[in-house]
Amino acid sequence: MSVVADLAERWGFARCAAVRAAVPDLPLGLAHDALVALALERDPDAVLREVFDVSRRLGAGFRAFHRVDLPLDDLCDVLPRLGVPCVARRWVRIAGEAACRGERRGCQDRALHSRACAFWREAVEGLVLGITSEIRFARHASREAGDARCVDVLHVHPQSASRFGPIPAHVRDELERIRRTACALDPTLEVVFLGISEQVLYYRAARGAGGAAHASSTIEPAVRRRFPGLALREISPRPVLAEAAG
Repeated sequence: MSVVADLAERWGFARCAAVRAAVPDLPLGLAHDALVALALERDPDAVLREVFDVSRRLGAGFRAFHRVDLPLDDLCDVLPRLGVPCVARRWVRIAGEAACRGERRGCQDRALHSRACAFWREAVEGLVLGITSEIRFARHASREAGDARCVDVLHVHPQSASRFGPIPAHVRDELERIRRTACALDPTLEVVFLGISEQVLYYRAARGAGGAAHASSTIEPAVRRRFPGLALREISPRPVLAEAAG
C-alpha cells in the first residue's frame, strides 16, 4: 500500500472514530456516510469539533512519523488522492501568492445531511493543519451556504489576501458607501472589509487608537439593510483587559 493510500485509509477510520466519540450511542455496522449523517442529526456541533481535532492529530502524527513537511505543491498533489469529495479537484496556483485555489461543482454529500459540507470542511482543515507546519485551508464558497460552486483555498501566509473570498465589485462599492457614512458620523472609526466566505462578510473595525469600543453597532445594521442575505463576522482583535471585563 502506498503512503498516500495508507493515509487515506487511516483518515477514514479516524473520521468514523471521531463521529462515535462525539455521539457514543450510534448503532454498530453503519457505513461511513450513514454514520456521519446520523451523528450530524443528533449532535452536529460535537461532531464538527471532534472530526477537526482527530483529523489534526492524524495529520500531525503522519508528519512526525514520516519526518516530512509537505510543501504546497505536494499537498495539492496528495489531497485529491485521499478519496474525499471536497478535495477531489485540481488545485491551481494563485498568481503572485503562495496559495492554490480549488473549484468544483457541489457533490452529492449534502443530500445526506445539511451539515455535510461543514463536516468535510472541518475534517480537511484539521488534516491540513496537522500534516503541514505552515499551510492553511480556507473555504470561500459551498453548496451548504447556497453558493453555486464549492471553492477552497490553500494558503501559506496567515494574513494572505486569499484567506477570505472576494467581494463582488457592486457589493464592495456599496460597502464603501456604508463605511464612508459611518466614518463621517464617527471620525475615530476605522473599518476594513476583508472578504466574503460562504455568505459571511468578514471585517475589522476599531475606534480610536485603542479601538476598545465595539464598532459592530455602527456598521452591521446598515450592511444588513442593504444585503439581508449576508451574515457578518467581526474579527477585530480584542484588548485582553476588555475581554476579561466582559
